[in-house]
Amino acid sequence: MSKKGTPLPFKWALILSALLISETVRALSLEEALDISREQATTLQSLAAETQRAEATHQQSAQAYLPTISADATWLRADSSFITGVPVPTLGIPLTTQRRDFGPVEGTLTGIQVIQPLFNADAIQTRQSAALNVNARRYAEQWGQQAIRLEVSRLYFNFIRQQQREQAAQMSLRAAQASARLAQASYREGLASRLDTEQADAELAAAQARVAQAIAEKRQAKLTLKSLLGIAPEEEVVLSSALPKPAPPIGIDATQARKDLQAREVAVEAASAAVKASRAEWLPNVNLLARQQWLDGDEPLNTSGDGWLVAVNLQWTLFDGLGREGRIAESQAEERSARVELDETRRRIRQEQVIAMSRWEAGWAGWHAAQKAQEAAQRANRLALRRYEEGLGSMTDLLATQARLDRERLALINARYQAVLAGMNYYLQHGYDPLLALKDPLR
Repeated sequence: MSKKGTPLPFKWALILSALLISETVRALSLEEALDISREQATTLQSLAAETQRAEATHQQSAQAYLPTISADATWLRADSSFITGVPVPTLGIPLTTQRRDFGPVEGTLTGIQVIQPLFNADAIQTRQSAALNVNARRYAEQWGQQAIRLEVSRLYFNFIRQQQREQAAQMSLRAAQASARLAQASYREGLASRLDTEQADAELAAAQARVAQAIAEKRQAKLTLKSLLGIAPEEEVVLSSALPKPAPPIGIDATQARKDLQAREVAVEAASAAVKASRAEWLPNVNLLARQQWLDGDEPLNTSGDGWLVAVNLQWTLFDGLGREGRIAESQAEERSARVELDETRRRIRQEQVIAMSRWEAGWAGWHAAQKAQEAAQRANRLALRRYEEGLGSMTDLLATQARLDRERLALINARYQAVLAGMNYYLQHGYDPLLALKDPLR
C-alpha cells in the first residue's frame, strides 16, 4: 500500500495506461499541419502531376535539335527463278554454257542510321511553346501551394473554433443547471412560481441539445482536417497551436504579382507560340541523313561487304488535305480562349483584392464590437441573477440575459475566427504567403 492508501499495482496500472494513451494522441501544430499538407494534399499532388506532364512534353520536344539514332538488322532469304537455272559459261574448247542454281540466297543486313535535324521551324516553335507551358504549370503549382496554406489554416482554426464553441455550450449548460436549481429552491420556499421552474427546465434541455450539437460539429471539423492532411479518422489529434488575435487592417504598399495571374500570362505566351508552330508547318524541313550498313551473304554468292551513305534531305509538304489549315485555326482559337481567361483573371483579381480589404476591415470592427457586446451581456447577466436571487427579478429576465450572453459568446468566437481568416485572405489576394498576416505583417 502507498502512503495515501492506493494499492501499488493499481497505481502502476494507472501510470501505464496514461503512458499508452499519451502515445496514441498526436499533438499537431499549425506548422506541422502545413508540412503534412505539402505531401498529402490531393490538390497539390494533382498540380505536381500536371507540372510533370508539361515537363515530359517539353522533354519530347527536344527532337527539334537532337539527332535520332537507330539500328536495324534484317534477315534475308530469297528463292526465285532469277537465281535458279542461271546460264554460266564454262572454260574450254569449244566454249559452252551450263545452267547452275545460285539460290536460295540467305544473309543478314545490319546498319546504323543517324538523322540530324538541320532546320525544323514548327518543331522549334513547338519546343518554345512546351517550355512556356512548363513555366505556366509551375506558377499554377506555386499558387496552389499558397492557397492550400490558407485552406489548411482555415480548417485548423475552424477546429479550434468548434472546440471553443463546445466550451461555450458547456458554460451555457452549467449556467442553465444553476438556474434550474435556483428556480427549484425558490419554488420550494414559495418565492417563485411553477412557471419559473418550467422555464428553467426548458432552457436546461435546450442547453443540453446545444452541447450535443457543438460536439457533433467539433467532430466533423476534426474529420475534415484529418481528411485534408491524410490522417486516419481513428487517430486522435490534439491541436497545439492557438487561434491568434486578429491583426489590424494594413494596406500592402508593394503588391507583388500573383502566381495564378503569372500562370495565365505565360499560358497566353505558350498559346501564341503554338500558333507560330502551326503556321511554321508551311516551311520545309531539312535533315542530315547518315547510314552505315553491313551485308553478310552465304555461298555461293558470297556478297559480304559494308557501305555508308550521307545525304541531306529536304521535305516540303505542299498540301496535306487541309489538315494544316485546321491545326492553325485550332491553335488560334486556343490563343483567343487563353487571352479571354487572362482578362477575366485580371478583373477577378482586382475585385477580390478590394473585397478582401473590406472584409478585413469589417472583421476587425466586428471582433471589437463582439468583445464589447459580450462584456455588456456579462454585466446584464450578473445583474439579472442578483435581482432574481433578491426576489426583484423574474426567471424570464434571467433566462433572457443568459441567452443573450450565450449568443454574444458564440458571436465573439466567430468574429475572431472570421477576422483572422480575413487578414490571411487579404495577404493571399495580394500574392503573399497568408501566414504573414499572423507573424510578420507587411507595411
